[in-house]
Amino acid sequence: MRAGQIDLLRGLIMVFMAIDHASAMIARVHFTEIWGIDFNTYPDLTWWFTRFISHLCAPGFFFLMGMSVYLFAQKRMESQWTTSKIRNYFFKRGGLILLFMFFLEFPAWILGTAFSTVEQSGPGMPGSYTGGFLIPSTVLYGLGMCMILAAFLWRLKHWQLLALTLIFFAGSFFYIEYSNPSEAFHPLEHFIIVPGMSDGAFVIYPVIPWLGITTFGIFWAQLLGKKNNSFWKISLITGLSFIGLFLLLRYLEFGNFQKDSYEGWISFFTLIKYPPSITFALITCGINLIFLALFTLIQNANWLEPIRVFGQTAMFFYILHLYLYAIMGLGFRGGTSAGMMYLMWFLGLVILYFICNRFLQFKKQTALDSFWRMI
Repeated sequence: MRAGQIDLLRGLIMVFMAIDHASAMIARVHFTEIWGIDFNTYPDLTWWFTRFISHLCAPGFFFLMGMSVYLFAQKRMESQWTTSKIRNYFFKRGGLILLFMFFLEFPAWILGTAFSTVEQSGPGMPGSYTGGFLIPSTVLYGLGMCMILAAFLWRLKHWQLLALTLIFFAGSFFYIEYSNPSEAFHPLEHFIIVPGMSDGAFVIYPVIPWLGITTFGIFWAQLLGKKNNSFWKISLITGLSFIGLFLLLRYLEFGNFQKDSYEGWISFFTLIKYPPSITFALITCGINLIFLALFTLIQNANWLEPIRVFGQTAMFFYILHLYLYAIMGLGFRGGTSAGMMYLMWFLGLVILYFICNRFLQFKKQTALDSFWRMI
């Protein structure tokens, strides 16, 4: 049986993610909160909320991927799959995600941005790029690599997973905290630990910072198996505790890769996402855990069916929604208001639901190790 609360939370964050991408491709407004660079502030409350709600997505993806890896492996072991076969499955699926990035995701972003008449003035990128060969990567790079590595991690004990989570976060935090954003990094540093751009690499989702959220997800899936009846209470209490710790650390101006970085409550909630700062990870994972607790209690509600469908077709939804909003954006080359953007976002979700639902019915009829099960 599927863990229904996982499908629902994944579906919800797909909906939130679509807001962010509709903003980029239709309204032509997008923000990049990256370490070591002065941030261009949000123009008003609406655009701050539009961006903040999307912050739940990336941590949610990596956290739920960790949970799904563990639960998938447990279910396949009941179907007599060997550990080697399970590991190979994760290798193939992680590799497929990387192929999707190059051959499906990149063309969608090109289509979504190439015809814009709005001048983009971003905050720049850490690192030193002098021109020439460049390998770009997106969130699918981080997800694909973390899935491949999770193939070796899902059998670890709970204390080992928590230790790795702390090591990955502490290691990446202090490595970046004491780095110079204007120095030239080795391309491997970008792909492994430091977001930025130097000769050979353009990376916003390096592996190690996000792998810490993945290992935490594996740990949380183990908890689901052991504490099924009280799982929602533990998720709720932990989520609230994370948010409380976030408030304390942000007040103390610790853990956001920026010093003296807030004046007023909007800038208080302006957090460094690339890489996930400690404060960013605490509040986003905290909110996701609260939603997970809620969905644990109401996971069988029929009115949640559209969100459930999106959650069960997440990769298909991801690729499809990029092309859909890119095509919609061709009618708004100069951008549009937030209100019109939200209207187009909702219209897109209606279209996506009917297509994703048809795909889900097809997917359920395929073999357990089918290519279509990986999408």
